[in-house]
Amino acid sequence: VDEALERVELRDHSEMPVGALSGGELQRVLIARALARRPQLLLLDEPTSNLDERIGHSVWDLFHSLSKEMTVILVSHDMGAVARSVGSVACLNQRLHIHPSKELTPEILEAAYGCPIDLLAHGHPHRVLADHEGA
Repeated sequence: VDEALERVELRDHSEMPVGALSGGELQRVLIARALARRPQLLLLDEPTSNLDERIGHSVWDLFHSLSKEMTVILVSHDMGAVARSVGSVACLNQRLHIHPSKELTPEILEAAYGCPIDLLAHGHPHRVLADHEGA
């Protein structure tokens, strides 16, 4: 259990009552609880949704590390983190779109979301988006 808490950066919280934890701390405790059982498969739904940016990056790094030890399947709407952190992507929107690489092109995202997509990234020219049909 201590090792699992260490992996989610909460070892110093091991004696804290659950009710005293923040939402993000509770999220990480639940991840640690799953890791303590040493699973072969880790299935997560929006595991970084309540985490601040620094801890979120740390947890994504943890998932990347864990993927070398076990199968990690997770749901996330954070496309930036997904593109940085995973080996392959499956997008679900009434149909399953499976992509063997982590590259998320506008075409892949348009097929998944059913509407036009413009990607904006730091360090790249971008434009202001207007409303579009089909959302």
